[in-house]
Amino acid sequence: MPLRALNPFAVHDGALIGAYSARLAEAIAVRRAELEARAARAQAELSIKARSEFLANMNHELRTPLNAIIGFATMLRDSETYDLGEEQRRAYSEYVLQSADLLLAHINTILETAALDSGSVELKRKDENLRVVLAEAVARAAIAAAAAEVRIDDRTSADEIGFWGDAERAGQAIDHLLRVALRASPKGGAVLVRAAVSETGFPEVAIRDNGEAMTPEAIREALSAFDEVHRGLDRAFAGPGVGLVIAKTFIEMQGGRFEIKSRAGKGTVVRIVLPPPRAASDIAAEKDQRLAG
Repeated sequence: MPLRALNPFAVHDGALIGAYSARLAEAIAVRRAELEARAARAQAELSIKARSEFLANMNHELRTPLNAIIGFATMLRDSETYDLGEEQRRAYSEYVLQSADLLLAHINTILETAALDSGSVELKRKDENLRVVLAEAVARAAIAAAAAEVRIDDRTSADEIGFWGDAERAGQAIDHLLRVALRASPKGGAVLVRAAVSETGFPEVAIRDNGEAMTPEAIREALSAFDEVHRGLDRAFAGPGVGLVIAKTFIEMQGGRFEIKSRAGKGTVVRIVLPPPRAASDIAAEKDQRLAG
């Protein structure tokens, strides 16, 4: 009597194994599609939730300074009714300026975040003076510094510190870093800033606050503010997260480097390093190479 094959599926033409493999592959494909669809739905739901939380948060963040502007402006307009003295009028005027400055900062953050998210940020690179960019950012931060009762000490010594990049985007990055430093510093404290050329020839800006040190975990969390979709922007204004991320993005888009260090008792130092200035001949040579290619 002939022996039967031990493997009942072992047929000479392999048709049975082929059919089984095809059905298995089809089942796997269907299951994978189901899982992908489920993941897409979950991500969409989380994104919707994040937008809702963001809008709810913005409702408060935008209305608070706007209400202050309307309220104090109304009292200034009707100062005779409220019998306001000169000192009160000056104080209310400061409140209006501070509230308007805060409102503008929030709006700028929203617009910059939307631009980065849509990929519509354009860079206009050319040789710029980093000292001027920093000085203008410090001037823009004056109202916020007065509100925080923190002084900004610019220790830049060189008259000109050239860099190759976009002055507007570099300035926006510094704006965010200054506001983060001001929020971190205690009343009566100081934020130290300095633009200089490093020993390796790269232009850089360092911004130091004298607030509480950030833990390594807090730094990682702040720099990953946009990494998880379910976190959205609902915590955008609760801490340094979004400001640091926007600054880091604007600097790295220009080929620069972003560093942050924090130590107990020393505060936090953020250093941005930008590309050095470029000679016109180098730029012309690169343009010729692109045209030749």
